[in-house]
Amino acid sequence: MKKLTVLAYSSDTDAIVRRLMDLKCVQIRKDPPSAEALSLERFESDGTRAQTEDRLSRIRAVIPVLAPYSRRKGSIGRRVHRIDCERFVSDGRAARAWDAVVHTEAVLEELHRITEEQTRNESLLHSLVPWLEYDAPLCEDRTKKTVIQLGSCSVKTSPTEDLLEAGAYVECVYEDEKDRYFALTYHREDEDAVSRVLAAHGFVRSEFYGVELPAQPAYDRAEVRVTELREAYLNTTDRLVGLADLLDDIEILCDVEETTLNVSMQKQKLLRTRNCTVLSGWVPEERAEDVLGTLSSFECACDLSLPEEGDEPPVLLRNGFFSSTFEWVIGMYSYPKYGTFDPTFIMSIFYFVIFGMMFADVGYGLLMVIACFGGVKLLNPRTGMKRMLLMFGYCGISCMIMGVLFGGWFGDLPTAIMNSFFPEFGGKAEESAIGSFFYYGLILNPVESSTGFLVIALAMGEVHLIAGMVISMIETWKAGKPLVAICSNLPFWVLFAGLDLMVPSAVAGMLMTDGVPEHLSALFAELASIGGYLAIAGFVLILLLKGVGEKSFGGWLVKGLGGLYSLISFASDLLSYSRILALGLVANVIASVINMLTGLGATGPVGFVFMIIVMIAGHMLNLAINLLGTFVHAARLQYIEFFGKFYEDGGEIFTPEMPAENYSENCKEVSN
Repeated sequence: MKKLTVLAYSSDTDAIVRRLMDLKCVQIRKDPPSAEALSLERFESDGTRAQTEDRLSRIRAVIPVLAPYSRRKGSIGRRVHRIDCERFVSDGRAARAWDAVVHTEAVLEELHRITEEQTRNESLLHSLVPWLEYDAPLCEDRTKKTVIQLGSCSVKTSPTEDLLEAGAYVECVYEDEKDRYFALTYHREDEDAVSRVLAAHGFVRSEFYGVELPAQPAYDRAEVRVTELREAYLNTTDRLVGLADLLDDIEILCDVEETTLNVSMQKQKLLRTRNCTVLSGWVPEERAEDVLGTLSSFECACDLSLPEEGDEPPVLLRNGFFSSTFEWVIGMYSYPKYGTFDPTFIMSIFYFVIFGMMFADVGYGLLMVIACFGGVKLLNPRTGMKRMLLMFGYCGISCMIMGVLFGGWFGDLPTAIMNSFFPEFGGKAEESAIGSFFYYGLILNPVESSTGFLVIALAMGEVHLIAGMVISMIETWKAGKPLVAICSNLPFWVLFAGLDLMVPSAVAGMLMTDGVPEHLSALFAELASIGGYLAIAGFVLILLLKGVGEKSFGGWLVKGLGGLYSLISFASDLLSYSRILALGLVANVIASVINMLTGLGATGPVGFVFMIIVMIAGHMLNLAINLLGTFVHAARLQYIEFFGKFYEDGGEIFTPEMPAENYSENCKEVSN
């Protein structure tokens, strides 16, 4: 990274920030160290930001409204418009798109008004139904001497006699299963007595404000109005179809406005004097010439320098196409500290292998490959999602490779089918040549030979851990301590070599059920003898050499004893790789159980259909469950066991300021 400092006229600030954003390689700093010493002021926000935020929110609101009415061809993946954004603004397309936004808002407001009026009229129609036989104007509720009330009571209560006694005339108008509707007419002086009776019987008053007609004419008029409003709604909606033809331009305008908002937000990070603006940021070294070339078109002073003591430059990882897809896995933990070793390439190889060992199955791996690589091809995802899909696609390839080695084909599906549908195998298809390949793989079946698979898993773990120690040794050597680097790691490798030579003798008896041949037994015994001497030498060397570099005898002794004690931690880390066996067995056993269930009664056409349904549902569930578990545990082995040997975290990822590209990409080349 190089530190960028720019001093420019305030009038050029907006253009400079926009051009740097187009380069996509400058991360602007908010608080340069020299700000306080130079007594600079913060760049104040103007009205542009508030105006842009308002326009942007309005544009975002109309896009989902117009999308269902668009006549453009459908797209499975993300739609991206490649366009020259400056020309889009200058040739009037941006203005036309904004006019379409304003017109869409007007249409939405009109639709809202129509909907509200339609709702009111439909509600009126519903409320008028019980009063269609009532021929008096509904809005008249009193005369000079009398009061008229319309309302209803439950059919379970009968207030008629009580109302008559209170002096009211009762006209029953309508009755349904729940309520009885009636009109009351009574003298004003009887209002209190009538009100008490109505309250006692749960009277619900019907209000018809503004309805000057009797119920039937009012109903007919409301019905006509509802029909008119429905037609008006359809006609108004048709206007959205024409406006949706400009949806592409509206989406591009959304990115243009969001970019303008980003420029305004970045300007608030800057500092200024009365006439000048000070911009400070970070630039990757390989892009320094591009930045200088772009700034040369402005009257400004700029400087690119190396980070100074106290600076905390952001981290930009540089990896190949394969390993870069695993960078987000490191990001879930923590990016490496600036200037330290980037383990992405080595980690990606181990992650690839370990993931495949945990989920060793050709069938599941093939599904992952098709889904992930197909998703990248069809969906055109953003960079982050694309990397994740590619990583899982590569891990699917690893699953297929390991599935061939360890006999995973949707569990034991091939042999299950052979046993269910081909009687000639006699229910023992795995004993045939073709069945043996599918069932046992090229090496072994983890379910049938779990001890052997555990040995392979622990061997993988040892290689993984030693790789971490090698990286630690190299980094220590680069730091100017070659003797410490060698003495801190080589004794452990001598010890591990000795223990490894002792393993064949200990494991052979467990793996070879028919006994160990005499010549192999002698060879293993000789190796174990050599291994014993190497292990003892390793213990002694750890005690004597681990403390190299310490100035006092006490420090040397304590560090040597600490080295011996660290063997417990190493053994614990090594045992963590037994989770490779656990995950491999879980996926394989569940798949085998699913295959067994599909084989129950799987005879004839009906049984075959049943088998297919159960098989698809079961294997999809198994894939989902074990995919998550494998991802988590494979990552854990990197974070805890591998990174624990050398990793220095705490880096802040490099995030250059960029234009908005939710719907579009600026195809104009940024001139220098």
